[in-house]
Amino acid sequence: MSAPASTHPLMGYAGGNSPGRFLESNVVGDVPMDWDDGLLQRAQYDTTTEAHINAIYTATLYAQYNSQHEWYNALTQVDRFNASLEGPVTAKAYRAATDPVDLQSHSEGGDVPAGQTMGVEEVEFDPKRSDNVIEVSDLQEIRSAIEDAVGFEEFWQLQQEQLDLAIDRDGLAYGVMQGDTQYAATDEITTLDRVIASSDEEANAVDPNGNAYDDGDLDYGTVDRTNDDWADSFIDFDATGPRQLTNDLFTSFLNSFNEFADVDVYNNTAILTGHDTAGVLSELAAERNNVRNQAAMADFRSEDVGDGSTIKGLSGTARYRDYDGIPIVGNQHAIKHGDISSIFLVPTDTIRGQPRLAIEQFAEPYVETAGRGQSQGYLATGRFREEALMVLNHEVVNRDFSSCGLLRDLSE
Repeated sequence: MSAPASTHPLMGYAGGNSPGRFLESNVVGDVPMDWDDGLLQRAQYDTTTEAHINAIYTATLYAQYNSQHEWYNALTQVDRFNASLEGPVTAKAYRAATDPVDLQSHSEGGDVPAGQTMGVEEVEFDPKRSDNVIEVSDLQEIRSAIEDAVGFEEFWQLQQEQLDLAIDRDGLAYGVMQGDTQYAATDEITTLDRVIASSDEEANAVDPNGNAYDDGDLDYGTVDRTNDDWADSFIDFDATGPRQLTNDLFTSFLNSFNEFADVDVYNNTAILTGHDTAGVLSELAAERNNVRNQAAMADFRSEDVGDGSTIKGLSGTARYRDYDGIPIVGNQHAIKHGDISSIFLVPTDTIRGQPRLAIEQFAEPYVETAGRGQSQGYLATGRFREEALMVLNHEVVNRDFSSCGLLRDLSE
């Protein structure tokens, strides 16, 4: 018999131990120590190696835009979907009393004077529609459950919040331009530029671009601005160009509006404008009230801001949030007929038990969903998508035109 073949020293683990097991057992035997050290030297891992580290973004979306919609928030919301002919008010239409009767009298023993009649006008508005539609593919939704991905619910939540922003920006605070689509052909909720307007403004003022309005540009519902001056709001404009917003100009406007309106201007109205004009009004209010801060040095102190602190001084302000008691609502979206935002005065009280100015909802908000697990599945829609729809049927309804005002064509 021949002698068994000898095993090379470096192959001593070939009888059953794998290279990994060999290293784990830490039995180096005749293996040179510098060979083992060299292997360990090469097996280094750090953050620069591809695929070692992945960011986890999570399924939360952080809005990188200003979501402020203060004009929309400031207007009263009224449900009219339960209104009926038997109730005190119906949806989208009402009758307006105009041309109040004159004083009548009679002489002693004289004849009863002939009766007089007031004017009665019918006012009707079209339901406008604000839609919110979202679609997410079936694969997007599946991957949101098994991967770091955004799912349907997160998209839907943010888009519902964005609907309020869109109504404010693209509806209420949109400035009417010459030749714009007129009321009857407009599907979006009506801008305050049409709700609060006058026949004189349409005939003689200019749009935000400095162009004369076309006939019908400021029509609102069945109100024809050319013929229906009974529906005029109190509009103070200057067709020659912007004029500086001063205390004299604004107090004159308020005093004249107070004579015109059937509302307590100083207690039952609010100012809707942009942040630029709101800042000017605040400064004018402070100047008008001659605000001064007087205090002893002992009252000076600092305030913590996180782990830091402010300089020592007084916590005081000359920034007014109202003008003669009228709240100032500043908004990122506002209508500019001049260099700075125009000032809308809107009533906050009621007429005959109903809001003088409100966003009236003509139907309950409609929500419909389709897709996996919904009553309407993929076969019903013919598409492998998760879908949702929300519709608001509403309109800005002005029940007292004379109690609304607008000061426009302004500069700082």
